[in-house]
Amino acid sequence: MNSLFRRGFLSLATLLAALSATFGQSISPENKNGVLQSMQNVILRQAFVPGIDFQQWPTFLEKHRADVDKASDTASFTLAVNNALRDFGISHIRLLSPQSARTRVTGQSQGFGFAAQKGERGFEITAIAPQSPAFQLGLEVGDEVVEIEGVGNPTSLAPLADQETALLTIKRKRTGQVKHYMVAKKAYSTDRPNTLAWVSPGIVHVKIPSFARTYNRREIEGFLAEVTQKKAKALVLDLRGNGGGFVANCQHLLSLLSEPGTPTGTSVTRAMAERFAKEANGDGKDMVAVAKWNGPTSKTFKTAQPPYLGKVVILVDKGSASASEITSAVLRERRKAVLVGKPSAGAVLVSIFAPLASTGGFEVQIPIQDYVSPGGMRLEKNPLKPDVVVEAQATTESDPVLEQALKAIR
Repeated sequence: MNSLFRRGFLSLATLLAALSATFGQSISPENKNGVLQSMQNVILRQAFVPGIDFQQWPTFLEKHRADVDKASDTASFTLAVNNALRDFGISHIRLLSPQSARTRVTGQSQGFGFAAQKGERGFEITAIAPQSPAFQLGLEVGDEVVEIEGVGNPTSLAPLADQETALLTIKRKRTGQVKHYMVAKKAYSTDRPNTLAWVSPGIVHVKIPSFARTYNRREIEGFLAEVTQKKAKALVLDLRGNGGGFVANCQHLLSLLSEPGTPTGTSVTRAMAERFAKEANGDGKDMVAVAKWNGPTSKTFKTAQPPYLGKVVILVDKGSASASEITSAVLRERRKAVLVGKPSAGAVLVSIFAPLASTGGFEVQIPIQDYVSPGGMRLEKNPLKPDVVVEAQATTESDPVLEQALKAIR
């Protein structure tokens, strides 16, 4: 593999990276053409998902050509291209703007810290980054930007890209009140910490927000050592909002929670599918059959400390994708872990990030392998269904999902 590429399991839309791309810088037609040409070369040469014809990319792009040509900044251009990529109907294929690509690697962003989509009167806030200026002002998801610099019913957020401060008129979702806020662009961290808390006698709650750059092996090992030493009767593993990360980190956590040598699934490659079709005269598009024929490609390994083998309950939601889904599936199949919350994303493909040369920092994420769980379940487009479904949302006052998990343990 090219050393410029970083392999990992990541969801199609990583929330915090998307926030940094809400407002874009201007982009020339020449730069757009360079990005598209470089993207096409990478996709046609390396992308692989069984049954997906990546040669259709030029056709999909032409369907969205008007929006791509109309885009005058990196944010609208990236959005238009990603809308075209969605026509493939799979996860793990997307274009990242230069700012989103930097945020993915560094965990640092510069801006107001919110994402929004067009609503009836303005733009409804759909996500807010912790520690960001918008968060510090107390803005919330669902609030609506109804005026920008005194101009009502805004049609675009692009003008904010060049402003260091902005006067926003916000209609608050909770109260319906309309208030004015002066928001200043600042640097902020998009990192979310791993946490451990003893929530009940003998029950520990461990939250892991990502399997990417913030997954700290030494810290996680310390968490599990404490869980084992204090003889916890149950571990609540919180993977809500965890969009994935790197393969090795997923394997590391599973090794801390399973006996060494436990199968963790099969990553189906193009070569594997072709061998199955040739040697077994089978259908190379049938991922479950290919995985069964080949056998597992990964297993847990022996760690410096004994694995925790007590009861495990996993919290999931629609933001739980990729490595989170793999972890949940393996622990459910091999450790009889109980899943609580909402169905997961159903977005599990092995992917790489390819920097697009001479484009000013754009990257493209493409899938290169499929995945089948040890029990023979293909997770792409097949969300994990919780054993205990909880529709209620967590608030600052209560967490119904965690409460149900504790009931399931008791």
